[in-house]
Amino acid sequence: MTFDVLADVNWLAILVAAVAWFALGSAWYIAPPIATRWAKAGGIEIAEDQQPDPMVFVLTFVVYVVVTTGTAMLAVATGTDTAGEGAVLGGIVGAFLVCAAAVSAIYDQKPEPLNYFWINGVFNLVALVVVGLMLGSWT
Repeated sequence: MTFDVLADVNWLAILVAAVAWFALGSAWYIAPPIATRWAKAGGIEIAEDQQPDPMVFVLTFVVYVVVTTGTAMLAVATGTDTAGEGAVLGGIVGAFLVCAAAVSAIYDQKPEPLNYFWINGVFNLVALVVVGLMLGSWT
C-alpha cells in the first residue's frame, strides 16, 4: 500500500467520522459515572472553576483526523465498502489502539492503571467501530 490511496478516500466521510469520534468522546468523558471513575483512576483532580486549555481539544481532534484518515486508507486498500465491513475494520484498528493503551497502562504511574486502561480502551474500541461503520457506509 502506498499513499496513493489518499486520492481515493472520501474526505467528507473522514471529517464527519472524526467529528463523530470527538462527539462520542465528549459524551463518554462527561458522563458522571465514567468521568468520575476516569479522573479517580488517572489521579486527575478537576476544580469546578477549572477551564481546560483549548489546545487539548484541538490536538485531540487532529489525532482523530489522522487515525480516521489511516482507517479510511485501509478501507480503500481492503475494498471495504459496506457498513458491516467498516465496523469489522474499525474493530480491528480499535483493537490495535486497545493494545497500545494496555502497554501504556503497564508503565503509567496512575493510581488505578487498570481502570484507566479499561475506560480509555473501551472508548477507543467503540469509537473506531463507529468510525469504521461510517467510512464503510460512505464508499
